[in-house]
Amino acid sequence: MMRPPSPVRLTPRERDIVDAMLKAASNKSIAASLGLSEQSVKNRLTHLYRKMGVSSRLELVLVLTQQRQ
Repeated sequence: MMRPPSPVRLTPRERDIVDAMLKAASNKSIAASLGLSEQSVKNRLTHLYRKMGVSSRLELVLVLTQQRQ
């Protein structure tokens, strides 16, 4: 797992998606609650994976959890 060198700043929309994801919401549920298409959520998550230096939803959760400690 590659990690960014320092904590990465998330945009407000990225924080919304991450907060929902951390509550175990599905992409479909996240999309409905934020007024986005499911494909938009998938695209934003892919961008977040790159931005955070991870390759999966689980890795993203682990990195974000470590950063919050």
